[in-house]
Amino acid sequence: MSDARARTPELVPEAAGEAAPAAAAERQPPEDVDLDVEMRKRVLETQRNLERQDHYALLGVDRRADAKDIKRAYYQLAATFHPDRYFRRRLGSFKPRMEAIFGRLTLAYETLSDAEKRQEYDAYLEEQRRTRGIEQLLADAIAEAKRAEESIEREVRSQTPLAAPAGIGSSAPPPAPAAPTTPAPVVDHAARRDALARRLLGGRSPTTSSAPPPRPSLTPPPMPTVADAMDALRRRYEERVERAKAAQARKYVTNAEAALAAGDAVAAANAFRVALSLSPADPDLEDRARSAQAKADDVLSDAYARQAAYEEKTGQWVAAARSWARVCKARLSDAHAHERAANAITKAGGDLHEASRLAAHACALEPANPRYRVVLANVYLAAGLALNARRELETAAQLAPHDGTIAEMMRKVGR
Repeated sequence: MSDARARTPELVPEAAGEAAPAAAAERQPPEDVDLDVEMRKRVLETQRNLERQDHYALLGVDRRADAKDIKRAYYQLAATFHPDRYFRRRLGSFKPRMEAIFGRLTLAYETLSDAEKRQEYDAYLEEQRRTRGIEQLLADAIAEAKRAEESIEREVRSQTPLAAPAGIGSSAPPPAPAAPTTPAPVVDHAARRDALARRLLGGRSPTTSSAPPPRPSLTPPPMPTVADAMDALRRRYEERVERAKAAQARKYVTNAEAALAAGDAVAAANAFRVALSLSPADPDLEDRARSAQAKADDVLSDAYARQAAYEEKTGQWVAAARSWARVCKARLSDAHAHERAANAITKAGGDLHEASRLAAHACALEPANPRYRVVLANVYLAAGLALNARRELETAAQLAPHDGTIAEMMRKVGR
């Protein structure tokens, strides 16, 4: 069986499930609709915030609101946004916007007015809060690493000025040379002895005498240049920085080990990440940081998977697609997560290029799973690619010959 990824055709991206941003709509020429300016602004603003607000914020009630408060808030807003209120009026593009708002208001009311559903929703909100907190902690680790490096460099720089020492390569002019004086005659005793010996020997050089040793050079060693001095200071500065970073990295490693012992994978991953930024050439530290990050990714992806399951259950396909995509990012080999992400994107009317990629990857990971083939077929059907959809359904039918759902889909697609 060939790899599904190799057979994925080019797809035309579809419009997103969410309505066009209100900001873009506001830039368009005003529509000729039967809504006053204030109502238009309110519709656009409310729709823009639909995905950002939870049920409580959408209804404008407190988390401790009772059933009466929730009902009162819902009916007030429903009276404003229900499209039937504007029956036989020209609403243009505002009609689908108001329908989307009313749908969310109804979902909020039905959820919060039911004790069991409300408890489940509150747990979902807590899961959201937790995932945002984890994401923020992981992002803060990068900033903390940068702050640690900058702090070390500032401290070492204050202790190691990079100016040339006084007297070495100074920009001040050299002192004027002293007035020349007549040097005292240098008496060379060895030369006098040689001359006396030659006179005594009738002008011949003494055979027993050895050549005088070379006179030592009186030239002083060269003074260090500005470049030499600066290089030496720079090396000393860099050595101090490296020692300080290594010491700080050891402290973060200690913190990471304590976090692991306490079962806090996210804190451990953050501490290891900072330590690795301070000591990047340590292969053992790199392995430990990678292992801790994998554990933190598991914690985060588990939380997103729980969010996505609730969002699927309540038909929030845009949010579900977003949550499943986070799971896929951490779990590249999780076929179920990729199939769920593709399904959510398709139901949300999102990017079918991405949906086909995710579904094909799920099929490649588990080629014998007929459900994944069905999801990929649904992506192709949404893109208008019936032949590609039928090919996947035929493969699914071979894998599950007694599945009536697959047979029904094949009949609908036709030959």
